[in-house]
Amino acid sequence: MIRSSFVGVMTSATAALTALVALIAAPGGTGTASAFYMPGVKPLTFQDGDEVPMKVNAMTSIHTQLPKDYYRLPFCVPEGGPTMASENLGEFLTGNKIQNSPYTINMLKETYCQILCQIKLSKVEARNLRMHIRYGYHNNWIIDNIPSAAIGLTEAGQRQKHYAGGFPVGFVDAGSGDLRDAYVYNHVNINVDYHRPTTGEDGYRVVGFAVEPMSIAHAFLGGYEW
Repeated sequence: MIRSSFVGVMTSATAALTALVALIAAPGGTGTASAFYMPGVKPLTFQDGDEVPMKVNAMTSIHTQLPKDYYRLPFCVPEGGPTMASENLGEFLTGNKIQNSPYTINMLKETYCQILCQIKLSKVEARNLRMHIRYGYHNNWIIDNIPSAAIGLTEAGQRQKHYAGGFPVGFVDAGSGDLRDAYVYNHVNINVDYHRPTTGEDGYRVVGFAVEPMSIAHAFLGGYEW
């Protein structure tokens, strides 16, 4: 189940980038410069209601150092099956495997309690999922070449945002003393930050996004079970 929301961002991010460029260029004095375009680097501009594609990268773990295909685990798949969405050969050489996702996000359109899919796990799938959770595997999602941040709780119970390493597939209940007592994050809140370019270009650009994973025992009206 997913929830997505959009948060407007002031154009200070653009100002900070401009200041950084000026700082780097200053020692060279005035003059001309040339540049080239790298495919997939230019930010996309979206209109109100446009679909904002979200991609999934390979899962990673600091314990194994072995990236795993996202769809190796029994996650929801896009209609027609997953397809490669990598931009260049370098992504393959660095262990990335970027693919499309079944998530539907539209610019400035907030959604709540949207069911993505319903999967009943076999014993083998449940064991495989538990193993990846125990090894601390993280999901790595991408919107317009921007990796997701993760929203979680500190030991003091305060919400905190992390900007590296994606977000975990699930967690092991350390208090139970049983390593098999693992829980998968089956619900995510997706928060997308955007701003309007000041260059006169009409539309909105994504400047960041964060995922808040949760593990929820969902209840349905009338005691319905899938």
